[in-house]
Amino acid sequence: MKQIVIVGAGGLGREIAWVMERIQQIRPAYEILGFCDDAPALQAGTCSNYPLLGKLADATLPSGASFFCAIGNNKIRKAVFAQAMEKGLVPETIVDPTAVIAPDVKLGAGSYVGIGSVVSVGAKLGLGTIVNHHVCIGHDVQADDWCQFSPGVCISGECTVGEGALVGTLGGTIQQRAIGAWATIGAGLVTLRDIPDGTTRVRL
Repeated sequence: MKQIVIVGAGGLGREIAWVMERIQQIRPAYEILGFCDDAPALQAGTCSNYPLLGKLADATLPSGASFFCAIGNNKIRKAVFAQAMEKGLVPETIVDPTAVIAPDVKLGAGSYVGIGSVVSVGAKLGLGTIVNHHVCIGHDVQADDWCQFSPGVCISGECTVGEGALVGTLGGTIQQRAIGAWATIGAGLVTLRDIPDGTTRVRL
């Protein structure tokens, strides 16, 4: 079994622990060491019945241990992921047992695919990508590092998604659209046009 620490003791971190427990019910896979978090209120005690291990920079962890960076903010997740790598930890990709992923899909290290999600043929997801519950990633979608697809998102076939882009709950695209780096598509918005880098589009 892999020894793994979850970095981030918030809602996403608790969700990751739950999904790992779901995996454990099917096959022994993980020994969850606990959570690391920089928040002052999360330096001691427990989270989801696992120990709080303090700040990542200060935590004493076994050599070769794995980590999952469970931080929702894409820019912070990118920075903390790099910090964990510098500490010698190994990024782990977490996929819920109910997710359906085509055989030729490429998932970047440290990614997450949640309950009931589908990632179709030819898709490629970069480092630290979050695919939440009941998301559909269409065929040949190319998503760069640190993207996040919120619950219920549908990205249609042959779209490209730039680094750090965020698609809000029940948002999506038609086919062959481009979402720029660090762009945001708001909840419930289906975009019919390309979204430039750094742009925010929301439903008013």
